[in-house]
Amino acid sequence: MENPEHVIKQQLREQLALEEHLCRTMEEQIAGIDERYFADAKKLLRQTISVLTTHFASLNGQLDQLEQRSLNERNQMVAMNGAVPKNSLGREQQKGQLYRVLRDAYSALNLITMSNTLLHTTALALGSGEVAALALKHLENLVPLVIRLGELTPEVLALELHAESSSIDLSVAKIALKNTQLVWRKAS
Repeated sequence: MENPEHVIKQQLREQLALEEHLCRTMEEQIAGIDERYFADAKKLLRQTISVLTTHFASLNGQLDQLEQRSLNERNQMVAMNGAVPKNSLGREQQKGQLYRVLRDAYSALNLITMSNTLLHTTALALGSGEVAALALKHLENLVPLVIRLGELTPEVLALELHAESSSIDLSVAKIALKNTQLVWRKAS
C-alpha cells in the first residue's frame, strides 16, 4: 500500500478538482438564468456555489496542513487533475434549457457527494480523523442541495415546456415529483 498520507492527499486533490470545476461551471451558467421565471433555480445554484466555495477553502486548508507546498504549485496540480468530464456541464445554457443545467448540476453534485463518501472512508481507514470529519461535514452540506435540485428540476422542465406550448399543464411537475419520490422511498 502507498504511504497513507499520500493517498489522503491525492483524494483531497481530486475532491478539490471536482468541486472547483463544478463551481466555475455554475458561475458561468448562472448569468443566463432569467430570474423573473426561475428565481428559485438561480437562488439554489447561487447557494450551491457558495457551499462549494467554502468547501474549496477548507479542503485547501486541510491540504495545507498535510503538505507544505505553495498555494500556486498545488492549484496547478489540481487544475491538471480535472476529473469531471468536459461535456457534462461545460456547455453554455441555451434558451429553454435550464432543466439541463439543473440535471447536470444534480449529477455532478452526486459525483461530489460520492467522492466525499470515499474521502471520509479513506480517512477513517487510514486514521485521519480530521479529514474524515471534514468530508462528512461537506457531505452534510451537499445532500440537501442534491435533494432540492431533484425536487426543483421537474418544475423547471414543466415551466420550460409550458413556455413552448401553453397546452402543457404545469401541475404535471408536482405529479412527476410525487411519483419519483415514491419510487425512491420504495427502494429504501
